[in-house]
Amino acid sequence: MNSKSLSRIVLPSRFQVITSSQNQVVQRLERLRRSKEAREEEGHVVVQGIKTLQELGSKGHHRVRTIGVTYDKENGPIRSPALDVVAAVQQQEGGGSREQSSRGLLKDQGVGLRVGGEAFRADQYVAVSRKLTTRILGTDSPTAVHEVWAEVAIPDHNALFSATTNVDRGSKKSESSTIEKLLVFDQVSDPGNMGLMIRSAKAFSWSAGWQTPGTVDPFNDKVVRASRALCLDFPMKVGGRWKELEVFLKSREMVPLIADMVPNWISQQEGGDESFSTSLTPAAVDPYRLVWWNWPSSLSRNKAPEKIALIMSSEHHGVEGRGSVGEGSDQKKREKDEDRAAKRRLLDRAIRVSIPMNPAVESMNVAAAATAMMWELNRVLDSQTKSASSTNQDFKLQIFNKHS
Repeated sequence: MNSKSLSRIVLPSRFQVITSSQNQVVQRLERLRRSKEAREEEGHVVVQGIKTLQELGSKGHHRVRTIGVTYDKENGPIRSPALDVVAAVQQQEGGGSREQSSRGLLKDQGVGLRVGGEAFRADQYVAVSRKLTTRILGTDSPTAVHEVWAEVAIPDHNALFSATTNVDRGSKKSESSTIEKLLVFDQVSDPGNMGLMIRSAKAFSWSAGWQTPGTVDPFNDKVVRASRALCLDFPMKVGGRWKELEVFLKSREMVPLIADMVPNWISQQEGGDESFSTSLTPAAVDPYRLVWWNWPSSLSRNKAPEKIALIMSSEHHGVEGRGSVGEGSDQKKREKDEDRAAKRRLLDRAIRVSIPMNPAVESMNVAAAATAMMWELNRVLDSQTKSASSTNQDFKLQIFNKHS
């Protein structure tokens, strides 16, 4: 098919061609990207890429307010993937000539936003220039010439995390009782790390996430890109306070785990400081298994808890974090004081879990550490399920207690 035939394509009547940055649609979408408050108010986020949109659609995310394509008429004919979206809309309208269909332009197979035989439907369709596309998406480099993006609804998962939800002890379980592996994001400020952690959690089938104060918005545009929009498919408690988390974990009988560095006192149990400084890991530590410490006497030392909440903190501040100073109204100050106290209680009773590593490395990137820990915790828990004996050497827990 030559470019001349492609250039005869006319945008379907549903498409609004936008050329000005002052257009209300462009300004609203820019505000969604820039402002957490706007996303909360509108309940939508902008997602880039036809493959990502197809994946979201296959998971049931069909609530699409706007679908946009990059289209510069003066710069030549429209091509895929934008062309596929135009073709899909033309088919919905019953448009397109027999000649175009026979030549493969309005093909049934490979139509961009078709999921399970049904095309995405949106409230509005827009076509904008490449310059405006870059402005809407906020990417560091110019977007593709024929890009596709959409304004997708943010799912509301708050009911899943309600501490007052009644957990049925009978045969029928409440939805919240199915949360058995919770990833807690503590002061993770980098959106790239946040997105990668969500992607890993989803890949390893962890149940849900919990965003604590001081953590980047999980629907930040950079988080959306880094997670490949899986932040929309991963149940997340947004803005969850520590006091709420404490109540939720207690009501679900979940054990908090804190990702932390291997403390020096463990290395001193065997081998001493000299061994610690000359080998890859402390002599007391098996470098191929997680180190568990601060283990409560109420739990068996031969079995890891099956319902867990893994707390991952910023590598810059650690789990102790930055002490937030109470500001604002008296009510806000009380809430912050209650949150600090709740976090302190959780830290005091939580099991610490560490990845043995070369002592020459001060710390691991939080996303890399979370990925490694979730994978290994999956392996340990799966081994306990499959094996009648929890003393199997391959899966024996490596537990240290300072005063044991």
